[in-house]
Amino acid sequence: MPGYNARYWAERTAEQRRRAYPRFRGDHTAEVVVIGGGLTGCASAYALATAGFDVILVEADRIATGSTSAGLGAIVPEPAPSYREAEHAVGRRTARTAWKETHRSALEFATALKKLRVQTDLAPAPFLINSRLPDEAAALKKEHAARRDAGVPTPWLSGAAVAKEADTQSAGALRDKDAFVFDPVRAALGLAGAAEKAGARVFEQSEVRRTTFTRKSVTVILTKGKIRARGVVVATGEPGRVFGQLRRHVRRSDGFVVVTHPLTAQMRRETGSRRVVLTESGASAPWLRWLPDDRAIFAGALSAPVPERQLHKALVQRTGQLMYELSLRYPVISGLPAAWSWSVPVVTTPDGLPWVGVHRNYPFHFFALAFGWAGDSLAWFAARAAVRHFRQEIRQDAEARREDEAFGFVRHL
Repeated sequence: MPGYNARYWAERTAEQRRRAYPRFRGDHTAEVVVIGGGLTGCASAYALATAGFDVILVEADRIATGSTSAGLGAIVPEPAPSYREAEHAVGRRTARTAWKETHRSALEFATALKKLRVQTDLAPAPFLINSRLPDEAAALKKEHAARRDAGVPTPWLSGAAVAKEADTQSAGALRDKDAFVFDPVRAALGLAGAAEKAGARVFEQSEVRRTTFTRKSVTVILTKGKIRARGVVVATGEPGRVFGQLRRHVRRSDGFVVVTHPLTAQMRRETGSRRVVLTESGASAPWLRWLPDDRAIFAGALSAPVPERQLHKALVQRTGQLMYELSLRYPVISGLPAAWSWSVPVVTTPDGLPWVGVHRNYPFHFFALAFGWAGDSLAWFAARAAVRHFRQEIRQDAEARREDEAFGFVRHL
């Protein structure tokens, strides 16, 4: 196998096929600085540049090598595992808005990727939240009823219908047709290239040390220079060392992902259409999607963050666990080995919804944090919300949009 801690998406696009961006040096100015060169950061730089802003994107490593290369490559139309839990935590209005905005964002993101004409293998894929056993189905039916009552209905699929579509054990599932699968690394690289064509300046291997601000501007201080700007988009997924004061607002776990060897002909016959994105109810539920080269990508096994010195041992254990769990869902796959295995930080908030917006302790900053497993879906929402925010703050030619508050820090402050 390519090895533990090797990432399928990263290896699929070889280094020589990637655009190399320069390292940041010197003192510069910009209207908006985007920190983070993953899918969300590249989408934000593209959206801001095409909206006419002078943008600089800085990435500490290579573009699309962080959590983007460790993700599932699935654009799902939901922001969190459970609508019922979100409604209980934040109220019906906020939860309903969050679900509707994420659904809209999934469709708009797919449209944007099509327009870019980047080879991302984008394809529609029905999204199923499955219940394997009757008691799980009873809980999922309560989720179904809560969504229906709130005006965010998700059709119920019988166990027989699930078995026909996904060829897996089921006592019933929720089904949303507006999901997509794609290659997240190629999408991020395409967005970065499109941002550059629109006028953005892109730098990689350029680490941000800190940000400072006055009453009129913000300064982003890097290892070998600084940028004075009117605004900053923090698209790092989690607060990290630079914004350590915000760590108490997030919950980090380590998730694990395996990609199998290609399925045999018999396995292909007994695993259904292999078009769906499949998960189950519950925050620790596994995720499954199928790849164009007849492989399965299976993720889950959430645990407390694993220290670096113990990562290899954890990867070996979690790889075996995930392959066993996959064989329970598809017995014909039993014995098929994993070809790739890696870990990924899964960052969430206490109420399960992401944080996209401003924070009162950081003037001029716009954060996009804690997307959980659904980060690919929310990247485009964060990018468009950043455009709306800075059009209001810098250009004074837009009004605040109430729907954006559903993901903001304001719901807890």
